[in-house]
Amino acid sequence: MPKERASILIENGTVVTVEGSRRVVERGAVAIRGDCIADVGPAAALVEKWEADRVIDATGMAVLPGLINSHTHCTHNLLRGGLSQDRNLYDWLLNVLYAGLAQYSGEDAQLAAKLYCMEAIRGGITTSVDNADFGRVDELSENTISCYQQLGIRAVYARMFYDHDPKGDSALMEALERREPTVKHAPNFIESTDEALASMTRLMKAYHRSAGGRVHVWPSPGIPMFLSVDGMLRAKRLVQEHGARLSAHIAESPADADMHGVSAAQYLSYVGYLGPEVLAGHCVWMNDRDIRLLKKFDVRVANLAVSNQYLASGIAPIAKMINQGVTVGIGTDDTNCNDSANMLSDMKHVALLQKVNNLDSGAMTAEKVVEMAMIDGARAVGMEDEIGSIEVGKQADIIVIDLQHPHLVPCHNIPSVLVYQANGSEVDTTVVAGRVLMEGGRFAEISEQDERATLHSAQEASVRISERAGMTWRAERGWPILSA
Repeated sequence: MPKERASILIENGTVVTVEGSRRVVERGAVAIRGDCIADVGPAAALVEKWEADRVIDATGMAVLPGLINSHTHCTHNLLRGGLSQDRNLYDWLLNVLYAGLAQYSGEDAQLAAKLYCMEAIRGGITTSVDNADFGRVDELSENTISCYQQLGIRAVYARMFYDHDPKGDSALMEALERREPTVKHAPNFIESTDEALASMTRLMKAYHRSAGGRVHVWPSPGIPMFLSVDGMLRAKRLVQEHGARLSAHIAESPADADMHGVSAAQYLSYVGYLGPEVLAGHCVWMNDRDIRLLKKFDVRVANLAVSNQYLASGIAPIAKMINQGVTVGIGTDDTNCNDSANMLSDMKHVALLQKVNNLDSGAMTAEKVVEMAMIDGARAVGMEDEIGSIEVGKQADIIVIDLQHPHLVPCHNIPSVLVYQANGSEVDTTVVAGRVLMEGGRFAEISEQDERATLHSAQEASVRISERAGMTWRAERGWPILSA
C-alpha cells in the first residue's frame, strides 16, 4: 500500500497535544501537509503511513503547539535596554514611550518588527497580538505589517487609538513631563474619532486576513480614560462588520481603575462596550463584581504578569478569574516594559504571582499555565478552531523544545519543567502554518550574517532615537551603554 505524502514529518518526540483529552504521545510524531496538521500519533505508525519531503528528528525533545502572545507591543523594542527602568505607567508613557515613538521612521518600525520576529521565533512564539501605539501609527503600519507577512509569524496588527482628552488629568501629565525637561515630548496623542476609525477601516480592508490568513487587523482602543464612548462603540461595530476582535487595556493601574466613581469594568458594561469580541489586557485592579462582569459578557483576558511587575502596577486576580470561568491567555506586553518577548520565561511569573498573591501554593498549576499559553491563548484571540493545540485539521503552528539541557533534567512532568525550569533558550524548531522558520536553532530564511546585521542596526537605531528624543539619562544614570 503506497504511503501518503506529507510536507513535514516531526518524529520521535514527546508530543504534548494540549487538545481536549490533553493526550501526550511518548515517542510520537506529527505529520504536516501544506499549512495543516494531517496526522498525530505514535512515531512507528506514522513512519509506516507517511512519506515526507522533510523529516525533523525530535528525539529527546517535546513537540508542542506554538506559544500565543495574546498582548504585546512588538515594535517598542528599540526603546528598551535601560531606557524604561524604574518608572511607573504614566511616567514611562510620557517620558519614554511616546517621546521615543515620535522619533521613529518607517525604517525604524520595520527594523523593530524584524527584531521582534527574530526574538519570537527563537522563543517559540508563533502568534502575536501587536498593539500598535501612538498617533503616528499610520506612517509606520505598512512597514510593520509587511515584515510580519514576509517573515512568517502569525500576527494581529491591533491599531491603537485615543480620542478623548480627560482634562482633569492634565496637571499630572504636565508634572510628569516637567520631571524630564530635556525630553522632546510627543505632541498630543489624541486623534479625532472619525480619523481613527477611518484609519482602522483602511487597514482592515487592506490587510485583514492577508498572507494566507496569517495576518489580521483589529482595532485597539487604548486606556478607557482617554476614549470616548462613541469611539469605543464604533470600534466594536467595526469588528463585528469585519469578523475581527478588539484588543483593549482595562484597569491597568490605580489611575485608570476608577471611571467616574465606579470601576472601569462597571463603567464599560454600562456603556455597552464589554462583549466576547473584547480581549482585555491587564485587568489588574478588579474586584469580585468586576470578575463576574467579565464572565457575564464573556470578555477574554490577557495576563501581563511581567510588565505589571515592571511598572509596579499590581497583580491581576487571574486565579479568581479562571475559577469563575473567564478565559485567560498570557501576553508579554511592551517589549520595553518587560523588556523581552519571552513567554517561556514569563510563564514562571504567571504561576508564582498567583501563588503568593493568594498565599496558596495550589492557586495556579503548571498545567493551567501551559494551557494559558496555548489553547486558552487561542480562545482569547478567537482562533481556537485554528491554533492552540496539535489536532488534525488545525494550522501547523508547532514548536520543538530540546529537553536535553542540565537545567531541564530530571523531567517527570513536562508542564512543570516548562513553567519552572525553562528559560526560553531551549526552542529548537519553530513552524508556523507548515513553514519552518527555525530548525536546530538556526533560522531557515535569515542568514547568520543578516541576523548580526539586524542586531547591529537595531542598536544604532535605538541610540539615534533616544538622542533625538532627548533621553539624556541613557548615559547619565547607569553604566555606559554598549557601543553601536
